[in-house]
Amino acid sequence: MLGKNAAEIFADGSEIGNALLDAFGQHHGLMQQEFQNAVGERIIASLDFIEEDSEQIGALMVLRDAESVRRIENEIEISHRLAAAGRLVSGVGHEVKNPINAIVVHLEVLRQKLRDIDPDARRHMDVIGSEIQRLDRVVQMLIDFTRPVELRLGDVDLRKLGEDVALLASPEAARQGVIVRREWGTEPLFARIDADLFKQALLNVVLNGVQAMPKGGDLWMSASRIGNEVELTVRDQGAGIAPDIRDKIYNLYFTTKKSGSGIGLAMAFKVVQLMNGSMDFDSIVGTGTSFHIRVPLLGSGREAQTPPPFAAMREIGVQAEIGKK
Repeated sequence: MLGKNAAEIFADGSEIGNALLDAFGQHHGLMQQEFQNAVGERIIASLDFIEEDSEQIGALMVLRDAESVRRIENEIEISHRLAAAGRLVSGVGHEVKNPINAIVVHLEVLRQKLRDIDPDARRHMDVIGSEIQRLDRVVQMLIDFTRPVELRLGDVDLRKLGEDVALLASPEAARQGVIVRREWGTEPLFARIDADLFKQALLNVVLNGVQAMPKGGDLWMSASRIGNEVELTVRDQGAGIAPDIRDKIYNLYFTTKKSGSGIGLAMAFKVVQLMNGSMDFDSIVGTGTSFHIRVPLLGSGREAQTPPPFAAMREIGVQAEIGKK
């Protein structure tokens, strides 16, 4: 572009080109105006003219990738929601746990005192007992999710970790008639992560994909290097995610499954963030969904760092129910 004027640079007749040429022609700036380029990407453009002693000496044009801005804003918003929910449910969980324990004790005492009760009454007591146990499991999962954990970071080849997850998911995949296909490539892809937490997070995503295909199909797992990051992709052939719920799938306890806990994807999202990574997805209704997990490549300078004792305690649990969204 050196040595050219604005008309030569933006002479392609595009939406953004026309707007910038018009701004140059009329000598008026642009304030954070959004445009769409030829391939459908959204771009935010601003233009300011630079003057010195009433003489125009140049112009400053800034172009921003609107999709990246939105993705970062969405991740920050989700993080804030999860943190707020974590603080709330942690307190509620502990408060509910105490009366549950008391009810269990007194129910057992009542059973001992009423050994000769009629079958109908015993059946009602059994139902009460089983429902209390179910409630206790739900509350325990809630407490586990919000319990702080200390990261145990190590240098891990994500191709091997992905293969381990594929093997762990294979029994469930076989029951669903799903074939897990892998593309790891030949280049080592090392990242500094907590292998146990990351493996559980990735397994949650994989099992979600498997369970999204009740009639079977192919589930693809792949890993590749993109710039200074490692990207793990999990792609299913399920029904896809409806547009009206896409901004909710990382919400704690949001689920579309009858037996789902709504913890799996929320847990996976937070784990990836703890590794200085990011997680997003794209989905086509009736075709399938692809989840993309990115973490800094070892040596990129952005790796997660081993925290000093208690310095990096985060609100994240390691006992979330695996595979349930």
